[in-house]
This record gives sequence, structure tokens and C-alpha cells, in this order.
Amino acid sequence: MRKLAFMESITKDVLAWWQDTFSDADREWMIATYSPLSMEIGDVSASAVERQPLVQLLTHLESTTAARHLSLLAPWFSKPGYQHCAIAFARKGLELLHNDMPVLDQHFAWMNQCISLYRWRDTEVGALEGAIAACEACIAIQEQAAEKAKKFFGFIPSHHCFRQLRIIEEKRGNFERALALCEEAKAGGWADDWDRDIARLRKKLQRGTRGANLSL
Repeated sequence: MRKLAFMESITKDVLAWWQDTFSDADREWMIATYSPLSMEIGDVSASAVERQPLVQLLTHLESTTAARHLSLLAPWFSKPGYQHCAIAFARKGLELLHNDMPVLDQHFAWMNQCISLYRWRDTEVGALEGAIAACEACIAIQEQAAEKAKKFFGFIPSHHCFRQLRIIEEKRGNFERALALCEEAKAGGWADDWDRDIARLRKKLQRGTRGANLSL
């Protein structure tokens, strides 16, 4: 009964947000756009609601998975002219994200936060800062996430937020921070060509040191 009450509370909150945040046109577009492969949209035996997987998802959220689902939905809507939909889903997912969620759900929620916000870094106020904050939060739980990923998948995959934050810091000229991220990701076992990035960043740091010495 308590779990059911939580589900009803989350669902009620999200559905009220869904109605209040978006226009009819936005909602119609998102319903038409979200079409996961697991859903047979053309199944004539399915009811009208069952042929709307987005509505199905929003009406069956649980407190432990709501943040992951909403954050995962954000990239679906990250298209020109509809970035406000993507960012709204990302921010709602962030609002519902909490430490009691399974660590892999937190990991993927932060990852999708980063993906959705970073794309609009040049046009949406706060998007870059939000993407960086998502990266930092995801990296903060990387040890626990790696352990769970290895048990669940049988291997440790790549880590989007390590890679994205490395790119941001390198573009900013913060080579020491970028190098530290690569070394941490490699030590954590996250898949990627970290050795290549580490070698490149060390060369950049060496050139900077030589340049600094020449200027003395």
C-alpha cells in the first residue's frame, strides 16, 4: 500500500507538471515523437492509450525510477524548436533525482542530463553549467557505478560524463584538470582510449611548461 501511495503521488505530480508546463501542441509533438522500439505502435489490438508509449510511461512512474525515466526522455525531444521540451524534462528529472535510487539509475540519469543540456549550451541560459554539474555528480558516484555495471553487464562500459567533462576542460585550456579526469576514468576501469588522451594532454602540458620557462 505504501509503495502504491508513492507511485500515485509521483504520477500525480508528474502529470500535473506535464499539463502545466507544455502547450497542447508540444504535448502532441512529444507523444508522436517518442516511439521506443519495444512498443508496437501499429498494433491494432492496442488501445489508444497503449499506442501512446509516452503517456503510458508517465502514468506508471515510481519514485525510484522517475528521475531516470524523465532524464532518459529528454534527449528524445532535444530537437531544434523543441529544446525547451528537452530541458524541461531534464530539469524535472533532476528535481526527482535522489540518493536512494539504485546507483546505475543515478548514473544514467546524470548522463542523460548532461547529454540534453550540453547540446544547447550556446543558446540556453544555464545549459552549460547544468551539463557540467551533471558530469561532476555522475563522476562522484563512478566507483559504485563501475562495480554495479561490472556485475550487471559483465564489463565496465564507457563513461559519457568523464569524456564530456574532459572535452570541456581541455577546450578551456584546463589541461591539468582534463588529464586528471582521464587518469581517474582509466583507473576506474571505464572503457575508452584514455591512453591516447593522456598522452596528448601531457604533451600540451609540456609545451605550456616550456613556453612558461622561455618567458622568464
